[in-house]
Amino acid sequence: MITIVLPHPPAALRPNGRVHWSRKAKETKTYRNRAWALAREQAPVPPRWAKATVHVHWLCKGKRHPDPDNIISSLKSAFDGLQDAGVVANDRGLWPERPVISVGEGVNEVWLVVSEEKQISLTTNQPK
Repeated sequence: MITIVLPHPPAALRPNGRVHWSRKAKETKTYRNRAWALAREQAPVPPRWAKATVHVHWLCKGKRHPDPDNIISSLKSAFDGLQDAGVVANDRGLWPERPVISVGEGVNEVWLVVSEEKQISLTTNQPK
């Protein structure tokens, strides 16, 4: 299991954010690199899991927070950073769970808890 703590994504990364493409590209790169660095700090030897689940814990000071689907969308660059760090082989195998939102925590942070998803082998025992 790998846990990284990030600040909330900048407004430019929100799905409804209306910013110039160059600013969005810069913010995306910065947030992605931050997630990469924190993941490599947690796992210097990357596990390269085939599939993993991400539990998102959104902590916010005030009562206002984005919808759960907007939270997941704004974290796309962080998920890409996890792939860059080698936590998962491909971000197609990274499955975010519905975010847990904690209001009034005194901090604006996002906790990403990534754990390997075990492969389940389904075999059928059919009569011959």
